[in-house]
Amino acid sequence: WEEEEEEANLTIEESWQTLLDDPASLTKRQFHQQEAIWELLHTEATYIKKLRVITDLFLSGLLNLQESGLLTEVEPAKLFSNIQEVVRLHTSLWNQVMVPVLEKAREARAPLDPTHLHGGFSTFGSRFQPYIRYCMEEESCMEHMRTLLKDNELFRTYVTWAETKKQCNRLKLADMLAKPHQRLTKYPLLLKSIAKKTDEPSARDIVSSMVVTVEDFINSVDSQMRQRQEQQKLATISARIDSYEAVEGSSEEVEKILKEYNHFDLMAPMRGTSPEETRQLHLEGALRMKEGKDSRMEVYCFLFTDLLLITKPVKRVEKVKIIRQPLLIHNVVCKELKDPGSFVLVYLNEFKSAVAAYTFQANSATQGRSWIDAICNAQNQLQKLHTQEILRQQDILKRCPEEEEEEE
Repeated sequence: WEEEEEEANLTIEESWQTLLDDPASLTKRQFHQQEAIWELLHTEATYIKKLRVITDLFLSGLLNLQESGLLTEVEPAKLFSNIQEVVRLHTSLWNQVMVPVLEKAREARAPLDPTHLHGGFSTFGSRFQPYIRYCMEEESCMEHMRTLLKDNELFRTYVTWAETKKQCNRLKLADMLAKPHQRLTKYPLLLKSIAKKTDEPSARDIVSSMVVTVEDFINSVDSQMRQRQEQQKLATISARIDSYEAVEGSSEEVEKILKEYNHFDLMAPMRGTSPEETRQLHLEGALRMKEGKDSRMEVYCFLFTDLLLITKPVKRVEKVKIIRQPLLIHNVVCKELKDPGSFVLVYLNEFKSAVAAYTFQANSATQGRSWIDAICNAQNQLQKLHTQEILRQQDILKRCPEEEEEEE
């Protein structure tokens, strides 16, 4: 019964023009503005119907099969994420924001007023919180679905059956699961279109403020997704590191003491940067290294945002071991040498005194130059991140006294 009632709410007029007694009396600009508002409302109703196909057909169908003991190995959350929360938020947005806009126009037989949307879109960030999880998990859900379609014949049969249903409108499950992210990115475009066609300055400002709120949220989601991807990349690289053998003990007793400290966590946060920043890999590759008067050795180096790792491949496994202390990039001096493709890294301590020097030889002058450039770029980027973090911390400190004063 509840579903029918909600479904009825989605029934809207064929056109905004039927809301008015005399739509022809509108100016061309007003006409275009009404078209833009109607597109937002109409596409929202259509979108909710598509979401319901996911929950009422695909998800419910799966749950029904599982009640009968079929496809119990499929975890709904791994396939559909929090789609039900997404449906709830849109049903709420529709009932609390969109319907009142329509009702006011119906009752007054007047044009749709875009400012009446403000209440709903000014709280976009809190309303649309479920999208953070959905967007974060979208890729893994898609991958899980592809794996199931490939490996599970019964699941494939079930999805194929569901996709033939009329309400799917020839869309595949993958297409539907991509809809939420697509819809999210459409809101700024729809609202900008309304703002562009709104002549009244205060109304236009209100719609423009809604655009800013929505874009801020989308940027935040994108930022979190990028961070997640970077962390996943970093975790993959971290898994390749077999051991930390930068320091050797002189005896068994010393080895026991060293054991506690002979490790390195690549996933640990970077020092002096925002917690939101993730260490990124800038360059990796094989080089020949010479330290002091020792003969050259084959090494494999990883250059990250804030550090350089010197490693050696471990035989018979696709892993590496760290053979020198991790070099913090801001303590590194990099100089090109006369031999083509060679460069030296001088490592400085807190007193700016040299504590180590490593000469590297690349396979070619071009490759050597690419390492030098990459190290220089990483240092510049890290400096920017440090500066940004200092400014961020200063901003926090500035705001603290202001907030205390307000409380008083």
